[in-house]
Amino acid sequence: MRSLISLRDPRLHAAVLLAVALIIGSSASVAAKRPPKPTPTPTPTATPTPTPPAPSTQLTVEIAATGTLEPSGEYANVDVTVTCPVGWTWSYGRLYVLRGDLGGAGTFSATCTGTAQAARARVVNGNRFQLGDWTATAYVGITKNGQQATATGSRTTSLQPGVFARIADQGQLTGTSGGGVSLALAVACPIGATGAASSLAVSQGTATGQASFTPTCDRFSHTVVLSIPASQGTFHTGSAAADAAVKVTWNGGTFEGADNRSITLLESSTGDTTPPSTPSGLDAQLFGTGDGETELRWNASSDNATPTGLLVYEIYLNGSFDQAIGGGFTKAILYSEVGVLNTIDVVAVDGAGNRSEPASVTVDLRQ
Repeated sequence: MRSLISLRDPRLHAAVLLAVALIIGSSASVAAKRPPKPTPTPTPTATPTPTPPAPSTQLTVEIAATGTLEPSGEYANVDVTVTCPVGWTWSYGRLYVLRGDLGGAGTFSATCTGTAQAARARVVNGNRFQLGDWTATAYVGITKNGQQATATGSRTTSLQPGVFARIADQGQLTGTSGGGVSLALAVACPIGATGAASSLAVSQGTATGQASFTPTCDRFSHTVVLSIPASQGTFHTGSAAADAAVKVTWNGGTFEGADNRSITLLESSTGDTTPPSTPSGLDAQLFGTGDGETELRWNASSDNATPTGLLVYEIYLNGSFDQAIGGGFTKAILYSEVGVLNTIDVVAVDGAGNRSEPASVTVDLRQ
């Protein structure tokens, strides 16, 4: 059977080719109009938390080879040297001074400047320190951006005597011709030290004078009333200058406490027989340490001739002398006896030796 369409016909063959070409072109056009596939979005990753930098310089703490024992024995002052980097914040500084089971603790602080900073720790021990060698250990902490850096230092520190001196603000002429001055000086030094030759000098214009004495080292404050003769010139009422040098020895060394101040010289009390008034407002407060530590406070007495600064207050605990307070001070620390009812008396003594009636207070430690 003959085909209905003969591809041998040149015209028909051309028509077929043209139709095929149109179909291919149309497909290519459709493919060209399709949008490209989007580029995949990368999966986000967590940003790591920055780690605070380590100190740019080393954190160090060094303890001094010697410290000072205050006369009472309750406090020791020890210097430390701290170096901490700039930009860091001081967190804490602690110093422990120990000998076996005895000792105490204190705090100190410094500023982080990148250079050595001196600081002083006042270390407390209610059972009292003693002169000599102790083991001192310091702990330091600093912070920055949540990070903390620490340092520790330890060494043997020798506690040496601290000497206290306080001149009264007022003195008194002796005799009637200005040939001398009576002046009070409160002194204290720790147990174990030995008092050495000490001096108190007064000057007023061309008039000068000096007196010598030896302090008693028993941790208590003692008021010495010195009669200072004029070595040249004569003294008169009014302003003068006083200078004290209190010396003690210990372990082959000499240690000194000094005080100098402007004082006022008042009239003579020659022939005075009138006692001071009884100290008023005597009050006793216990500290919560359990060792009977008691703080006394009272109002100053008055006298017809002796200035306030020359009045000496003698303190008695249960009938026995405990200590004397001078230099115008009207407070003291003593240790009441645990387990008993304590009676504390305070008596004012003037420059002529006249004594007031006692002021009394009780401290009950029977429970």
